[in-house]
Amino acid sequence: MNLLNLSPAQFEGLTFDIVSILGLRNVVWRTPGSDGGRDIEGMYYISDLSGYHQKQKWYVECKRYTGSVDWPTVWNKISYAESNNADVLFFVTTSSLTPQAVDNVARWNRSDKKPIIRFWGKVDVVFKLNLYPQLACKYGLQPSHDSHLPLFDNIVDLLIKVSHSLSPESGEATEEKLFLLHALSELLSVRMADVSHNGRFIFRPHRLEDSFDWFDYRECNVINFDRSALRATLSYINFILKEQYEAIRVESNVLELGLQRQLIESELFHLNAIANSSNFIIRIDDDRIYLEITVEINNGQ
Repeated sequence: MNLLNLSPAQFEGLTFDIVSILGLRNVVWRTPGSDGGRDIEGMYYISDLSGYHQKQKWYVECKRYTGSVDWPTVWNKISYAESNNADVLFFVTTSSLTPQAVDNVARWNRSDKKPIIRFWGKVDVVFKLNLYPQLACKYGLQPSHDSHLPLFDNIVDLLIKVSHSLSPESGEATEEKLFLLHALSELLSVRMADVSHNGRFIFRPHRLEDSFDWFDYRECNVINFDRSALRATLSYINFILKEQYEAIRVESNVLELGLQRQLIESELFHLNAIANSSNFIIRIDDDRIYLEITVEINNGQ
């Protein structure tokens, strides 16, 4: 996997997806830094033997570098993280640390100062992508898996759960449930065909004919969002809320939706499972959900 095939923005999106799938919560973008890049902030929860949960504030620095990350680069980020009470400063890079940086990071961590410094190099990122091959396919990278089944475990699990809720005893299926079943089946079949024929996901524009009657598309230019993934996302939100929600704002690469309530953990998990097979990431606020494009659509498809 050549991570340098990704643009800096794509590498940031990939990092956002990886740390989210590994359990970082309330993940948001921080204001672009002096290098113009957008880095990541989130909360990680640790449980001890008593069941007590400790909350850690993580700052994640994304570095798409051809050369090694030196100690001055690390040092420049420490004061900012320290002043914002970060517990962990986490560097994710396409390369490695210089020997001097490795020594200084170890010395810093032995001092018991905050933030603790953690680091992933290229080998670590590739290892995570082989654990979560759907993310590799999302960003046009090739996971080292013979089987395609691990790519779709979470979507299949959601599809099965919704399907099992249908039975003769439960009465007539709701429109929300039928829309979701169709949208998930469509997304699954399209992505399986993508991997079989291309070895990666092919993202297709969302056209007028792909729109739902029950979602207000006025002033929404959603052509840059993958049609199957957007349909599945909107259908899932419609299914769990069972009430109307609206588009607040649409830019060229961000769709902002208003929510009537906070989403629970399982709902966030399923939304992220859909997003991992899409060309966008999902960010959540208290009463907002943001769909932000990180991979361009394939206009030729």
